[in-house]
Amino acid sequence: MKDRKRILVVDDEVATLTLLRRVLSPEGYDIITSTSGTEALQLFQQEKPDIILLDVIIPQIDGLNVLRRIREQDPIVGIIMISALTSEKIARNAILFGANDYMTKPFTFHDLRSRIKEVLERTSLQRENVRLQEELDQANAKLKAIFERYMASPVAERLLALPGLPDLGGVRQTVSVLFMDLRNYTRLAEQLKPRQLMNILNRYLSEATEAIIATNGTVDKFMGDAVMALFNAPVEQPDHLLRAVKAAWTMRQRLLAISQELGEHAFDFGIGIHSGEAIVGNVGSPRLMNYTAIGDAVNIANRLQELAQNGQILISAETAKALGNSVVTAPWGRQRLHGREEETTILEIVGVQEERMQLT
Repeated sequence: MKDRKRILVVDDEVATLTLLRRVLSPEGYDIITSTSGTEALQLFQQEKPDIILLDVIIPQIDGLNVLRRIREQDPIVGIIMISALTSEKIARNAILFGANDYMTKPFTFHDLRSRIKEVLERTSLQRENVRLQEELDQANAKLKAIFERYMASPVAERLLALPGLPDLGGVRQTVSVLFMDLRNYTRLAEQLKPRQLMNILNRYLSEATEAIIATNGTVDKFMGDAVMALFNAPVEQPDHLLRAVKAAWTMRQRLLAISQELGEHAFDFGIGIHSGEAIVGNVGSPRLMNYTAIGDAVNIANRLQELAQNGQILISAETAKALGNSVVTAPWGRQRLHGREEETTILEIVGVQEERMQLT
């Protein structure tokens, strides 16, 4: 059964209210009546009418002010202003204040029925558009939330902002790359149940992720028990190297605290950081791609992480020079990294100068 539409009729003449009830009720409308502006506002709140027939001259609060107050609460409900006055100024103000239509007395009932039907159709369409827009907004919000569960928020926002679909390819730019790898997985897998092992793994990775996000880094990917993060991509960050170091230092402190708590069920971990040029963009296939960075800077950061002992943060001498006195370092040694002909001087970060680690 189709819902009956509710009409709130506001007029200070009881005879007019009675006549409009007799005329409109047979049309399938539920009629609610009011003789004052104050009562009309109360009934609007209580009854939630679909359309309001509102006289301009009514006691307590005049019709135009009632119109204005209703529009502050509901921009869509249909409102037809009715008046015996033929003032163009009143008619203009009624429309400016949000009335859907304006009728002058006397009017024919045929005209009134037509106007009511037209306004109801228009407001029904508006409400449907609002409902569809809300559904679309909810769907977009869900899509964005899902995107951000599987990729870094800056990357998700960048992709959603594109006018079309992303393309393969990248650009050369300077980035700071951080790798963190958890160790002892095989040993712990033999000791723990799969669910317990997964919970511990996710606890470490969650803390690592939070440290990266807190410095506006981009979590590039998880690789089993490792994480790769980028700084200065896709969003430019003049202090990207400081951000990477601050993320690593915070990460180290949090992961060491977890390890102390877990004891024999703790993971070991190592961290490597390097800053340099890389190709940043979308790699893979047209059907499935990944936003990432490739190049020498990425390889060096990964090699440094592989060399790091438990709890160590390793950087190259080149990176240490760029950091200046923002960090406290200790010599680690020289090593010929895989894929490079010359030996690399490696240092360990053993402290940070907090006053020099302020991010812009």
